[in-house]
Amino acid sequence: ATVSVLYWRVSRVSSNQMATRKVLSALRAVKSTSASKLVGLEPEYSDVLVLGCGIAGCTVALRAARQGLKVTMLTASEDPHDCNSYWAQGGIIYRAADDTPELLANDVRSAGAGMCVEDAVTMLAEDGPRRVEEILIEEAQVPFDRTEDNKLALCLEANHNRPRIIHFKDQTGAAITESMLATTTAHENVTLVKSAIALDILKHGEHVVGAVVMDNVTGNTFAIPSRVTVLATGGLGDLYEHTSNPDTARGDGFAMASRVGAALQNMEFVQFHPTTLYIPGERRFLLSEALRGVGAKLVDKTGRNFAKEYHPSAELACRDIVSRMITSEMFKQNEPCMYLDCSSMSKEYLYERFPAISKHCESKGLDISRDPLPVVPAAHYFCGGVKTDLEGRTTLPGLYAAGEVACTGLHGANRLASTSLLE
Repeated sequence: ATVSVLYWRVSRVSSNQMATRKVLSALRAVKSTSASKLVGLEPEYSDVLVLGCGIAGCTVALRAARQGLKVTMLTASEDPHDCNSYWAQGGIIYRAADDTPELLANDVRSAGAGMCVEDAVTMLAEDGPRRVEEILIEEAQVPFDRTEDNKLALCLEANHNRPRIIHFKDQTGAAITESMLATTTAHENVTLVKSAIALDILKHGEHVVGAVVMDNVTGNTFAIPSRVTVLATGGLGDLYEHTSNPDTARGDGFAMASRVGAALQNMEFVQFHPTTLYIPGERRFLLSEALRGVGAKLVDKTGRNFAKEYHPSAELACRDIVSRMITSEMFKQNEPCMYLDCSSMSKEYLYERFPAISKHCESKGLDISRDPLPVVPAAHYFCGGVKTDLEGRTTLPGLYAAGEVACTGLHGANRLASTSLLE
């Protein structure tokens, strides 16, 4: 009965008869696998199935929809804003007035510890700023901060040779996610399905033809056959004791890709953010690198500033270096944390530039302009992932990956600040 229903629904699609046959064959094959226990199967053909609705998922969905393709975009949460992209604070790379692609590329290479894939670095450095302008500024109209003369406000972050980061206060990810979700879901070719978690990728032979999905509310499972399936499921930070990621960052995409036989690469490269707020018994809260970019200092409980003892760039060294210097001091002193001192800046400035961080600290009884903030390094971004080429293609036909779940080799062993949203 299931196959009969699928045949009626899928065979109506005439745009790609080859995909139709593969979908039908694959779903017949499901009967002989563990997936044959599917209940409440409600098939709905899609040209493009996007698993995830962060900035990567939204960009894929919007571009595909504007080419006339039927897109289904899934989120495991009831609230589609509950994704890694939403929690990005600092900003996204754009360009300084005197910037060049080679200057940006040099910073990416330096952060990546000599392990970046050169073609990926070149693509990001040459094409990235133009895509920010085209997609985020013009199309999605993200309300980035501006100067008094209405120019985009630029800030400096660690390991960048000049200020080139645009931002919306300390809530850049939220601003981008909200704007992109609104723009993407407004398109008539995009269907957003909430509270639906992908369980496995459907494959026929070597060709991926959709996914098995569970309704988080009812517990029912169903198949979504598609010509193209895109993993945009984010990272795996929640596997760690200390993480800046939401609890949905469990590595689901990596597991599904591995089970279906897609190649993974650079799985040892987990980037730790140096400064997350340490409150025992609570989830870690990110304290943006931009704080150190405007003058915040790392100190121990006696007030000693130790960063220059480890690296000439002190607090503005690469994230792996700053994370190691903090961890080293914690071990040496047998302390659970170090501290971030923002007292060189006024309360008015901090509340204006970093309102979310200031208010969160205040809710924990901390005055960001006066009190040293307890910090620990935390798992922040996964530099490895599902192996893709520069078009997002994985090693399996019909399966693509984008965003943190994907690995083009751009980041090498350690990501440069604010490249994640841009990638």
